Amino acid sequence: MRKLLLASRWGALTVVGGAIAIGIAALAANEVNARKPPQPECGPVREWNCVLPRCEECPEILFVGTVCQKAAFEQQTGRVCS
Repeated sequence: MRKLLLASRWGALTVVGGAIAIGIAALAANEVNARKPPQPECGPVREWNCVLPRCEECPEILFVGTVCQKAAFEQQTGRVCS
């Protein structure tokens, strides 16, 4: 009887220890994710009309992409899209 009682205590300690370990791991993972800077939401693909500022004779270009892709395109080409 004593061996059965001792085995059930070890089983209970194992379950509690496992639950604590899982909880600590989950908290550590959330803390790592909380330290990351927020990522921009790029949204759906849209059509954008892009022009060169202060250039009347330059052609207007149609660009298809997300907000993030548009920002990268504007930075690379110097065009302004709307």
